[in-house]
Amino acid sequence: MFKNKLFNMALIIIIAIALLGVVSFVLWQTYFSPTAQTTQGEAPEENKPLTAEELQDYSVDTGELTTNLLTNNFMIVRFTITGDSEGAKEELTQRLPQINQIIIKTLAGLTPDDLKGTEGLNKLEAKIMNEVSAVMLEGKVVQVITTKKIMQ
Repeated sequence: MFKNKLFNMALIIIIAIALLGVVSFVLWQTYFSPTAQTTQGEAPEENKPLTAEELQDYSVDTGELTTNLLTNNFMIVRFTITGDSEGAKEELTQRLPQINQIIIKTLAGLTPDDLKGTEGLNKLEAKIMNEVSAVMLEGKVVQVITTKKIMQ
């Protein structure tokens, strides 16, 4: 092709690396990505809503927690955390001190402005739900409900 052998060899290596990149990208998108696994493999389980009785049976109350916020205001809160099964409720009960720690740490990094209105409360509940779900080994958290909130 070209008279310089070094240039030819470098061009061949660059083309080979590019082809390997394209092939690996296509394989990743079709076989190895998490979205491809859920569409090709078994169908994901449907999230059926829990009945009122199940909500009551699978729920754990945190009790009242009093903690400082970032701005030295304090807050008294109480949450009800609902798992998706009886096993999840048992684990939530056993991990209650750890859950209380998660709640206190979460609130310690917030200001009263972060907790204003429905949007602030929804964000707090979602953050607690995600962090508690991350430490659970059996089952998952399906709902966090704020049952008491007093801010001073």
